[in-house]
Amino acid sequence: MKKTRLLIAVLVMLVAASGYAQDSYRQALKQYLVNFGPENQIKTALHDINESLFVKSGNVDMEVLTERYIKEVFIDQMTDMVEPMMKERNVTEADMKNIIAMVATPEGKAFLTHQNEWSEKLNEYMSQLKDGGELENVQVNPDIDADYAARFQKMWKESRMEEKSRGLFEGLPLKEMADFGKYFDKYKTWFTDNFSTLALNAAYGTLTLKDLDLGMMLYTNESYRKVTDTSGMNVFDLMGASTDMIIQYIDWMESQGAQPSDKLNSFKMFKNLMNSTGSTRSTEEGLDK
Repeated sequence: MKKTRLLIAVLVMLVAASGYAQDSYRQALKQYLVNFGPENQIKTALHDINESLFVKSGNVDMEVLTERYIKEVFIDQMTDMVEPMMKERNVTEADMKNIIAMVATPEGKAFLTHQNEWSEKLNEYMSQLKDGGELENVQVNPDIDADYAARFQKMWKESRMEEKSRGLFEGLPLKEMADFGKYFDKYKTWFTDNFSTLALNAAYGTLTLKDLDLGMMLYTNESYRKVTDTSGMNVFDLMGASTDMIIQYIDWMESQGAQPSDKLNSFKMFKNLMNSTGSTRSTEEGLDK
Protein backbone atom coordinates (compact mmCIF):
# COMPACT_ATOMS: atom_id res chain seq x y z
CA MET A 1 0.00 0.00 0.00
CA LYS A 2 2.84 2.31 0.89
CA LYS A 3 4.53 1.53 -2.44
CA THR A 4 1.30 2.31 -4.28
CA ARG A 5 0.95 5.64 -2.49
CA LEU A 6 4.60 6.41 -3.20
CA LEU A 7 4.17 5.58 -6.89
CA ILE A 8 1.10 7.81 -7.12
CA ALA A 9 2.98 10.63 -5.37
CA VAL A 10 5.91 10.29 -7.80
CA LEU A 11 3.56 10.32 -10.81
CA VAL A 12 1.79 13.41 -9.50
CA MET A 13 5.12 15.17 -9.04
CA LEU A 14 6.25 14.17 -12.54
CA VAL A 15 3.03 15.47 -14.08
CA ALA A 16 3.28 18.68 -12.09
CA ALA A 17 6.93 19.13 -13.07
CA SER A 18 6.06 18.50 -16.73
CA GLY A 19 3.29 21.08 -16.59
CA TYR A 20 5.61 23.57 -14.93
CA ALA A 21 8.30 22.98 -17.53
CA GLN A 22 5.86 23.55 -20.40
CA ASP A 23 4.47 26.66 -18.73
CA SER A 24 7.99 27.91 -18.06
CA TYR A 25 8.91 27.37 -21.72
CA ARG A 26 5.79 29.22 -22.82
CA GLN A 27 6.52 32.13 -20.48
CA ALA A 28 10.07 32.38 -21.84
CA LEU A 29 8.68 32.38 -25.38
CA LYS A 30 6.17 35.11 -24.47
CA GLN A 31 8.96 37.23 -23.02
CA TYR A 32 11.00 36.70 -26.18
CA LEU A 33 8.07 37.81 -28.35
CA VAL A 34 7.45 40.87 -26.16
CA ASN A 35 11.09 41.90 -26.65
CA PHE A 36 11.61 40.91 -30.28
CA GLY A 37 8.10 40.89 -31.75
CA PRO A 38 7.29 43.51 -34.41
CA GLU A 39 4.76 45.34 -32.21
CA ASN A 40 4.90 48.64 -34.13
CA GLN A 41 4.41 46.89 -37.46
CA ILE A 42 1.51 44.91 -35.98
CA LYS A 43 -0.12 48.12 -34.74
CA THR A 44 0.21 49.65 -38.21
CA ALA A 45 -1.30 46.56 -39.87
CA LEU A 46 -4.20 46.42 -37.42
CA HIS A 47 -4.83 50.14 -37.88
CA ASP A 48 -5.14 49.54 -41.64
CA ILE A 49 -7.60 46.70 -40.94
CA ASN A 50 -9.62 48.99 -38.68
CA GLU A 51 -9.78 51.67 -41.38
CA SER A 52 -10.96 49.17 -43.97
CA LEU A 53 -13.24 46.76 -42.09
CA PHE A 54 -14.81 48.80 -39.29
CA VAL A 55 -16.72 52.07 -39.07
CA LYS A 56 -16.05 54.74 -36.46
CA SER A 57 -18.54 54.84 -33.64
CA GLY A 58 -18.85 57.28 -30.77
CA ASN A 59 -19.35 54.37 -28.38
CA VAL A 60 -16.16 52.52 -29.30
CA ASP A 61 -12.57 53.78 -29.26
CA MET A 62 -10.85 51.67 -31.91
CA GLU A 63 -7.33 52.61 -30.81
CA VAL A 64 -8.01 51.59 -27.20
CA LEU A 65 -9.54 48.32 -28.37
CA THR A 66 -6.54 47.55 -30.55
CA GLU A 67 -4.13 48.27 -27.68
CA ARG A 68 -6.16 45.94 -25.46
CA TYR A 69 -6.11 43.24 -28.10
CA ILE A 70 -2.31 43.39 -28.41
CA LYS A 71 -1.82 43.19 -24.64
CA GLU A 72 -4.57 40.70 -23.77
CA VAL A 73 -4.81 38.45 -26.84
CA PHE A 74 -2.13 38.91 -29.48
CA ILE A 75 0.90 37.63 -27.56
CA ASP A 76 -0.99 34.46 -26.60
CA GLN A 77 -2.01 33.90 -30.22
CA MET A 78 1.54 34.50 -31.42
CA THR A 79 2.82 32.08 -28.79
CA ASP A 80 0.36 29.42 -29.96
CA MET A 81 1.57 29.89 -33.54
CA VAL A 82 5.30 30.11 -32.86
CA GLU A 83 5.74 27.49 -30.12
CA PRO A 84 5.58 24.44 -32.44
CA MET A 85 8.06 26.12 -34.82
CA MET A 86 10.50 26.78 -31.97
CA LYS A 87 10.32 23.20 -30.77
CA GLU A 88 10.86 21.88 -34.30
CA ARG A 89 14.13 23.85 -34.37
CA ASN A 90 15.08 22.44 -30.95
CA VAL A 91 15.03 25.91 -29.41
CA THR A 92 15.30 25.50 -25.65
CA GLU A 93 14.09 27.64 -22.81
CA ALA A 94 17.76 28.38 -22.05
CA ASP A 95 18.23 29.67 -25.63
CA MET A 96 15.42 32.19 -25.24
CA LYS A 97 16.54 33.30 -21.77
CA ASN A 98 20.06 33.75 -23.10
CA ILE A 99 18.84 36.05 -25.87
CA ILE A 100 16.53 38.01 -23.55
CA ALA A 101 19.43 38.58 -21.13
CA MET A 102 21.52 40.03 -23.96
CA VAL A 103 19.01 42.85 -24.54
CA ALA A 104 18.00 43.42 -20.90
CA THR A 105 20.54 46.24 -20.51
CA PRO A 106 19.76 49.89 -21.35
CA GLU A 107 21.95 49.50 -24.43
CA GLY A 108 20.03 46.39 -25.43
CA LYS A 109 16.67 48.11 -25.03
CA ALA A 110 17.90 51.05 -27.10
CA PHE A 111 19.04 48.59 -29.78
CA LEU A 112 15.59 46.95 -29.94
CA THR A 113 13.91 50.35 -30.25
CA HIS A 114 16.28 51.41 -33.01
CA GLN A 115 15.97 48.04 -34.73
CA ASN A 116 12.18 48.45 -34.90
CA GLU A 117 12.59 51.95 -36.34
CA TRP A 118 15.07 50.61 -38.89
CA SER A 119 12.64 47.84 -39.88
CA GLU A 120 9.83 50.38 -40.30
CA LYS A 121 11.98 52.59 -42.54
CA LEU A 122 13.03 49.60 -44.63
CA ASN A 123 9.41 48.46 -45.01
CA GLU A 124 8.46 51.98 -46.03
CA TYR A 125 11.15 52.00 -48.72
CA MET A 126 10.00 48.61 -50.01
CA SER A 127 6.32 49.59 -50.01
CA GLN A 128 7.07 52.47 -52.37
CA LEU A 129 7.74 49.99 -55.18
CA LYS A 130 4.93 49.79 -57.67
CA ASP A 131 3.96 46.65 -59.57
CA GLY A 132 5.39 46.77 -63.04
CA GLY A 133 7.06 50.13 -62.49
CA GLU A 134 10.61 50.92 -63.49
CA LEU A 135 13.09 49.73 -60.90
CA GLU A 136 16.22 51.80 -60.55
CA ASN A 137 19.34 50.66 -58.74
CA VAL A 138 19.62 52.21 -55.29
CA GLN A 139 22.64 54.38 -54.58
CA VAL A 140 24.33 54.53 -51.18
CA ASN A 141 23.48 57.70 -49.29
CA PRO A 142 26.57 59.92 -49.85
CA ASP A 143 26.39 61.16 -46.24
CA ILE A 144 27.27 57.67 -44.94
CA ASP A 145 30.97 57.47 -44.06
CA ALA A 146 33.10 54.47 -44.98
CA ASP A 147 33.53 53.26 -41.38
CA TYR A 148 29.79 53.16 -40.73
CA ALA A 149 29.13 51.41 -44.05
CA ALA A 150 31.81 48.79 -43.38
CA ARG A 151 30.57 48.03 -39.86
CA PHE A 152 26.98 47.86 -41.07
CA GLN A 153 27.83 45.47 -43.90
CA LYS A 154 29.67 43.22 -41.44
CA MET A 155 26.60 43.11 -39.17
CA TRP A 156 24.27 42.72 -42.17
CA LYS A 157 26.18 39.69 -43.39
CA GLU A 158 26.07 38.04 -39.95
CA SER A 159 22.33 38.76 -39.60
CA ARG A 160 21.62 36.71 -42.76
CA MET A 161 18.54 38.90 -43.24
CA GLU A 162 19.03 39.12 -46.98
CA GLU A 163 19.36 35.35 -47.27
CA LYS A 164 16.24 34.75 -45.13
CA SER A 165 14.21 37.40 -46.94
CA ARG A 166 15.20 36.04 -50.33
CA GLY A 167 14.20 32.54 -49.26
CA LEU A 168 10.75 33.73 -48.15
CA PHE A 169 10.46 35.93 -51.27
CA GLU A 170 11.14 32.98 -53.55
CA GLY A 171 8.75 30.79 -51.58
CA LEU A 172 5.78 33.02 -52.36
CA PRO A 173 3.48 31.99 -55.24
CA LEU A 174 4.36 35.18 -57.14
CA LYS A 175 4.89 33.52 -60.49
CA GLU A 176 1.27 32.38 -60.49
CA MET A 177 -0.17 35.78 -59.55
CA ALA A 178 -1.69 37.42 -62.62
CA ASP A 179 -0.77 40.96 -61.57
CA PHE A 180 2.80 40.14 -60.54
CA GLY A 181 3.98 36.96 -62.23
CA LYS A 182 5.38 38.57 -65.36
CA TYR A 183 7.50 40.90 -63.25
CA PHE A 184 8.82 38.20 -60.91
CA ASP A 185 12.28 37.76 -62.43
CA LYS A 186 12.81 41.50 -62.69
CA TYR A 187 11.86 42.04 -59.05
CA LYS A 188 14.00 39.11 -57.94
CA THR A 189 17.06 40.54 -59.71
CA TRP A 190 16.42 44.01 -58.36
CA PHE A 191 15.93 42.66 -54.83
CA THR A 192 19.20 40.70 -54.96
CA ASP A 193 21.15 43.72 -56.24
CA ASN A 194 19.67 46.42 -54.03
CA PHE A 195 18.28 45.08 -50.75
CA SER A 196 21.52 45.49 -48.78
CA THR A 197 21.92 49.08 -49.98
CA LEU A 198 18.33 49.86 -49.02
CA ALA A 199 18.99 48.35 -45.59
CA LEU A 200 22.14 50.47 -45.17
CA ASN A 201 20.35 53.69 -46.15
CA ALA A 202 17.48 52.87 -43.78
CA ALA A 203 19.91 52.11 -40.95
CA TYR A 204 21.83 55.37 -41.26
CA GLY A 205 20.55 57.86 -38.70
CA THR A 206 18.66 55.09 -36.89
CA LEU A 207 21.16 52.42 -35.86
CA THR A 208 24.14 53.84 -33.95
CA LEU A 209 27.66 52.41 -33.98
CA LYS A 210 26.90 50.89 -30.56
CA ASP A 211 23.79 49.31 -32.08
CA LEU A 212 25.89 47.78 -34.85
CA ASP A 213 28.29 46.29 -32.30
CA LEU A 214 25.45 44.85 -30.22
CA GLY A 215 23.78 43.58 -33.37
CA MET A 216 26.98 41.74 -34.31
CA MET A 217 27.09 40.15 -30.87
CA LEU A 218 23.45 39.12 -31.12
CA TYR A 219 23.46 37.84 -34.70
CA THR A 220 26.56 35.70 -34.14
CA ASN A 221 25.08 34.13 -31.00
CA GLU A 222 24.21 30.45 -31.54
CA SER A 223 20.96 30.69 -29.55
CA TYR A 224 19.78 33.63 -31.65
CA ARG A 225 20.66 31.79 -34.85
CA LYS A 226 18.53 28.84 -33.73
CA VAL A 227 15.57 31.03 -32.78
CA THR A 228 15.58 32.98 -36.05
CA ASP A 229 16.33 30.08 -38.40
CA THR A 230 13.76 30.21 -41.24
CA SER A 231 15.21 27.41 -43.37
CA GLY A 232 12.55 24.89 -44.28
CA MET A 233 9.76 27.23 -43.20
CA ASN A 234 6.56 26.59 -45.15
CA VAL A 235 5.42 29.99 -46.43
CA PHE A 236 1.89 28.73 -47.13
CA ASP A 237 1.51 27.48 -43.54
CA LEU A 238 2.76 30.84 -42.28
CA MET A 239 0.32 32.73 -44.51
CA GLY A 240 -2.51 30.46 -43.38
CA ALA A 241 -1.70 31.01 -39.71
CA SER A 242 -1.51 34.78 -40.28
CA THR A 243 -4.91 34.73 -42.00
CA ASP A 244 -6.39 32.83 -39.06
CA MET A 245 -5.02 35.45 -36.67
CA ILE A 246 -6.59 38.25 -38.71
CA ILE A 247 -9.97 36.49 -38.63
CA GLN A 248 -9.63 36.01 -34.88
CA TYR A 249 -8.81 39.71 -34.52
CA ILE A 250 -11.90 40.72 -36.50
CA ASP A 251 -14.09 38.39 -34.41
CA TRP A 252 -12.62 39.76 -31.17
CA MET A 253 -13.12 43.38 -32.22
CA GLU A 254 -16.76 42.70 -33.09
CA SER A 255 -17.28 40.95 -29.74
CA GLN A 256 -16.03 44.15 -28.06
CA GLY A 257 -18.50 46.35 -29.91
CA ALA A 258 -16.63 47.39 -33.08
CA GLN A 259 -19.09 48.01 -35.91
CA PRO A 260 -18.37 46.17 -39.19
CA SER A 261 -18.13 48.18 -42.42
CA ASP A 262 -20.08 47.33 -45.58
CA LYS A 263 -16.90 45.74 -46.94
CA LEU A 264 -16.66 43.38 -43.96
CA ASN A 265 -20.36 42.54 -44.12
CA SER A 266 -20.01 41.75 -47.83
CA PHE A 267 -17.03 39.53 -47.10
CA LYS A 268 -18.92 37.64 -44.39
CA MET A 269 -21.91 37.14 -46.70
CA PHE A 270 -19.61 35.77 -49.41
CA LYS A 271 -17.85 33.52 -46.90
CA ASN A 272 -21.17 32.18 -45.59
CA LEU A 273 -22.33 31.57 -49.15
CA MET A 274 -19.15 29.65 -49.97
CA ASN A 275 -19.46 27.60 -46.77
CA SER A 276 -23.10 26.88 -47.55
CA THR A 277 -22.24 25.85 -51.12
CA GLY A 278 -19.50 23.59 -49.83
CA SER A 279 -21.86 21.95 -47.33
CA THR A 280 -24.51 21.44 -50.03
CA ARG A 281 -21.99 19.79 -52.34
CA SER A 282 -20.77 17.51 -49.56
CA THR A 283 -24.37 16.49 -48.81
CA GLU A 284 -25.14 15.85 -52.49
CA GLU A 285 -21.97 13.81 -52.91
CA GLY A 286 -22.92 11.78 -49.84
CA LEU A 287 -26.41 11.12 -51.25
CA ASP A 288 -24.99 10.11 -54.62
CA LYS A 289 -22.87 7.46 -52.92
